[in-house]
Amino acid sequence: MEIFHQIKSDPLRTFLSLFGVSVGIFVVVVSFALVDGFKRAVVAGFDHFGSDMIMVERFPVVEDGGDGSGNDGGSGDGDDEADWSRYAARPQPTVEDYLALSSSSLGAVRQGSDNQQDMLINHHAMGGGYIQQSTDDQSYTCQPTISWTAIAGEAGADVSYSGKIMRGCKLVGVRGAWQHLIYSSVCEGRDFSVAELSGAGAKVILGAKIAEGLTGQNSRNALCGSTVRIGGRNMTVVGILSQEGKNIINLYASDYALFVPFAAAENIAGEGVLETMIAAGPGNASRRAAMGEMRRILRAARRLSPAQEDNFALNTMEDLCRQTVSLTRKITALGLAVALFSLLIGGFGIVNIMFVSVKERTWSIGLKKALGARRKTILTEFLLEALLLSVLGAAVGLLLAWGVVAIIPSGVVDAHITSSHVALAFAVASCLGLASGLAPAAQASRLLPVDALRK
Repeated sequence: MEIFHQIKSDPLRTFLSLFGVSVGIFVVVVSFALVDGFKRAVVAGFDHFGSDMIMVERFPVVEDGGDGSGNDGGSGDGDDEADWSRYAARPQPTVEDYLALSSSSLGAVRQGSDNQQDMLINHHAMGGGYIQQSTDDQSYTCQPTISWTAIAGEAGADVSYSGKIMRGCKLVGVRGAWQHLIYSSVCEGRDFSVAELSGAGAKVILGAKIAEGLTGQNSRNALCGSTVRIGGRNMTVVGILSQEGKNIINLYASDYALFVPFAAAENIAGEGVLETMIAAGPGNASRRAAMGEMRRILRAARRLSPAQEDNFALNTMEDLCRQTVSLTRKITALGLAVALFSLLIGGFGIVNIMFVSVKERTWSIGLKKALGARRKTILTEFLLEALLLSVLGAAVGLLLAWGVVAIIPSGVVDAHITSSHVALAFAVASCLGLASGLAPAAQASRLLPVDALRK
């Protein structure tokens, strides 16, 4: 093809023309690779906690459609400044709320005659499973609405041990099934006992990085049973958590956290200072049923009249996942806008090259048509040349994208270029090349042999 002669004759012009295509394809491919990797990490993170986990908080997560329990916290006006000021004025979830949820009465599903009255069996949320009772040959099965509950409150604190101080650590007060809220597990020492979680004892479980920072990686197990000082109070270390590593979704980043009983955390941080959340997992009932039951219990515990709106929000991990993915879409859209601008510049560059090529090859085009070349043949030739230029720019952009993605550290975002990304790049480049070459190709195909040979 004579287009290669054009490329060799003015390499600077060719470079500037294809630069826009290469940059545009580079941005498109890298954006999709990063977003796809981020989505995988987000979904994996939320799957760890369970998409059906329900959290009682002050602020709603869902912008539209509510939270599935009738809570107004998910109304479409959630972004309004007045609404968010109202949410900020809501009370923090309290231990009383947690106790009300953990000791709630659960409904029984009757298996037998409809003439028998349904029974209610009290079931503590920490237990899980189901309770079955038989009366007069009729069987009643209690399906737990809530399988587990936990409360956690967060604040900042400093920790010291043997003269070493780590500042700006995360103090997390916990009670109930708190292990559902973190990735890690206790690898040294032991977990809190039920009595310790319910009281205000001076016990603490250290995150892996805090333990290493205080004693070093090889001797951190020596901390178990030792006394550390947190917020001016002596606390006995009963356990150390395994290293959590890098995860995008962290309710409480356990590597740098100090876990203590909730009452002890309030004593250290001060009453009302902890940013508190209650979490619960649905039992055998549906998530919607669990949210409805939780809403009823919380309204009763907070003594809200029927005319008063909820002063809490019920959020789920699915809500958080949906909002996070929505944010990535907005970021992707911004990247694609930049890519579109670059591709537009590249398209104009290809048009410029092709028009110059038509002008410089006018006599050659006339000769071909005089020898019997059809208009369709000339049109196809120039379209293929424009397509070749665009695909060449796309190949360069892909090579750049592969290089950038390869040097991104693995861990948080496992980004890699897939065959679908390559196919997308060449599809975009092909459409761009054909669109850019259409006008020059049409001009070349319409040249009359006599007029072309005179030039």
